[in-house]
Amino acid sequence: ALHLADTSSSIGGEGGLQNVSRAVARLGKLVNQWGPSYFEQQDDFGDVSASSAVAAAAGVTSASQKLPVSGGWAYTLPLLASQQYATALAYLAEAGGALGLLQATHVGVVMDAAGLAVSDCSTVSDGASSQTLVPMLVASFSASLQELDAEAALKYLVLLSGKGKFVKEQVERLLLETRQFEVLAGKLASDGSRTKAALDAYFSKSNVSSILADGANVAIQSGKPADAAELLVLSGHFGALFTLMNRELAAYLVASTQEEFTKRQFWFNAASQFHAIHLAQGKMYVQNALESEGRMSLGNTFQLLMNLVVFFDRCREKQWEAAWVLMNNLSLLPKNDSEMTVKVEAFFQLDNCVKQIFHHVVLAAMEALCHLFRSLKQEGASISVQQQNTIDQRLDELRTHARLLVTFSRLLNLPGLGDGDTYVRIAQLEKNMM
Repeated sequence: ALHLADTSSSIGGEGGLQNVSRAVARLGKLVNQWGPSYFEQQDDFGDVSASSAVAAAAGVTSASQKLPVSGGWAYTLPLLASQQYATALAYLAEAGGALGLLQATHVGVVMDAAGLAVSDCSTVSDGASSQTLVPMLVASFSASLQELDAEAALKYLVLLSGKGKFVKEQVERLLLETRQFEVLAGKLASDGSRTKAALDAYFSKSNVSSILADGANVAIQSGKPADAAELLVLSGHFGALFTLMNRELAAYLVASTQEEFTKRQFWFNAASQFHAIHLAQGKMYVQNALESEGRMSLGNTFQLLMNLVVFFDRCREKQWEAAWVLMNNLSLLPKNDSEMTVKVEAFFQLDNCVKQIFHHVVLAAMEALCHLFRSLKQEGASISVQQQNTIDQRLDELRTHARLLVTFSRLLNLPGLGDGDTYVRIAQLEKNMM
């Protein structure tokens, strides 16, 4: 075949080797020109070309495409013989179906491990195929395994040497697509440590933690905050976890649609479960982690938001007395004029996620006061003079709270209060108590 490609060359000496190299390149060009139909059996061959290497990377065979009798090897072997390695493996992965992808992946991995460039021999060097084809084949084959065996899929990904960033990204993809978090990353023990799992066989503890944290970031960007929360728990990045939970709790604190109510309930349940497992019964590893990160305020915000969820639930259920008692105990609002400055300063120290929804808190607190006032005033219509004095005193206290609340709101310059509607509602509620 070499002599057919170049019969005028001598194969002796350095010039002869160069001539052979050129002859091999020309032969490879001829094999490419002849195409798969020249080599494969015509009676069982679909429309397959060596040029569509992208399909090989995806590991997908068209439903209308017939697999050649040889499984793709009738054309792959001449390509390999003429050193068209990249084209050969791409064609085999595409034309050979699932088995072809398996075979192309294994040949590519062996060549990569041996230090051989998986590229086509040509007069013009092209290193791009060598750098991308094998990783793409491995990623595609790994993806074909992941639903059946996530550990096996991981084993193939880590076969790639010198592809650290690519491997890490593919492992993150494997985690998020399979959601086999316990199989791949373990679970949290009672002391807060993560049990070893499949990832620990190939990566250091710090690298596993980094992969989990980066995977969580990808999950957040993909709109999968629940998966992100699980990965952050396993990574031990509790500061990032509290930031996520606080953001989600605040976002759905005042739900208006069924979808929002569902998400609100999900995050409240998830937060309650996290608290019961990792914060109750004297467990300190989460607090210690937050303290070491200098982010203890996140824990305080978490506790505040959990209480605010309960407060809004009580308002929704018209448990006005219980709602006001809880709000009073949270010490967010001034109880007398002397506390005004202190409470204003305390507000500006709150987390942004709380400050952004605080106008809803103020409005709900005013509604609770108004309902308590109205209910108490109705009770005073048929009681003794002595009882009336007690009720009048209580009504005065409620009016005072309402007045303080209006003043407090004006001093805070709350987001949402400048739109007219919210502010008007608060002011009107106060007037109703006069």
